[in-house]
Amino acid sequence: MAEFKAQVFICTNSEGAEDQRHCGDKAGPAVFKAFRELRQKLAKEREILVTRVGCTSQHSQVGADQTTVIIYGPDPSTGGVWYKATTADVEELFQEHAIKGRVVERLVNPAMCVKCEPR
Repeated sequence: MAEFKAQVFICTNSEGAEDQRHCGDKAGPAVFKAFRELRQKLAKEREILVTRVGCTSQHSQVGADQTTVIIYGPDPSTGGVWYKATTADVEELFQEHAIKGRVVERLVNPAMCVKCEPR
């Protein structure tokens, strides 16, 4: 079984709503692509897992150029950190949180957080 240091979840859900309110109608697909490309560029495919997720119920919290990004790891004490992010934020989130374990406070979605207890 593969073991990763961190996992990045990006909401790319689109339900075809007329008002284009879901993350997949906003920046979800572009942010997902940017994370995947950066992961490959930095040769971190075996360390950081980047996956799409369905609706996180946070689409009303993000702007038209944003999506919900959730990062677990590399430090379990941070739990799951929920971010509001654009493509311009991808490198900072990847380098600072996914690699170094530092929460990027300016991008945190204050409405959501998951804390994990160490095993």
